[in-house]
Amino acid sequence: MMLTNAFDEDALRLFLQKHDCNNIASLGGDTSIRRYYRARCNKRSVIVMESVPDHSPLMSRGHKMSDFIRLSKWLNENGLNAPEVYDADESHGYMLLEDFGDLSIKGALAQGVDAKVLYEAANDVLQHIASLDNAPILPNYYQSRVHESRDCILKFYFPNLLREHKDASDAYFAAWAEVEKPLPAPSETFQHIDFHAENLMWNEGVSGIKRIGILDFQGAMIGPAPYDLANLLEDARQYVPLDIRQNILSNYDEDFQSWYRVLATQFHCRVIGQFIKIAQENGRTEYLSHIPRLENYIIEALKDPILKPLKEFFDHFGLDFSSPKAFNAPNYKD
Repeated sequence: MMLTNAFDEDALRLFLQKHDCNNIASLGGDTSIRRYYRARCNKRSVIVMESVPDHSPLMSRGHKMSDFIRLSKWLNENGLNAPEVYDADESHGYMLLEDFGDLSIKGALAQGVDAKVLYEAANDVLQHIASLDNAPILPNYYQSRVHESRDCILKFYFPNLLREHKDASDAYFAAWAEVEKPLPAPSETFQHIDFHAENLMWNEGVSGIKRIGILDFQGAMIGPAPYDLANLLEDARQYVPLDIRQNILSNYDEDFQSWYRVLATQFHCRVIGQFIKIAQENGRTEYLSHIPRLENYIIEALKDPILKPLKEFFDHFGLDFSSPKAFNAPNYKD
């Protein structure tokens, strides 16, 4: 098939010719502007990433090519397994990457690989990262749009709330402040930010932490260590058996587990709104299928005493996660 690029088709064609690329097949895209292809280039299988230059107004926050390149290098230098960048045309938005194959953790689960083995291997990666003391320069999680957007649940899941109650947003953030106030400051480390089963490749024939191939890390930050584990074990797209979650969490101390519950629930409150936003504004309704899973995560989380102020917030405004809701029309514009 022929690749197309809305920004510079000629530059893409020259980039592929430079590396003698053929047998090009689309691998689709993700929630960003990026698209991926598998191709035969210089007689080896590679992944072609098609994006936009860092300076483009279409570049999404946390998706810079330059960050992908430097963080791939950092991860590999520290004993982890990220795709090697064979070449990049940063001025036009193309990269040739090492091909990790098609078997993600999600795919391995579908093939019957033991879930316990897979998730413990992914947790080993996070523990290794937490042990490093040479983190690269990165944005701070608490100063990021990711943290700020934990109110997406109000904007898109309960959109009428903000029209009917002008103080709801302030009350929501105040509830979170009350939740966090008694907790000690969490330890901070390199955060992948999108550490879930579809971004982690399974290399069964490899030993140690290199069994996990790490993708989509260019939005990394420095932030609280439990965040990535929460993303992994309470995956918005993939249910992780409760016994596996409990066994992995039992390896961490009480403070870590408390922050895990806080960060996991903030993650769900952000993502449940983001999936609706994507469906409404971009027509990508496939993400709506994950809403029931996120609702269940939040319902279960609110049973934890640590989240009592948040539960009281939802109860005060009569907000319910079990009633059916329609998300087929835009109700709120950011």
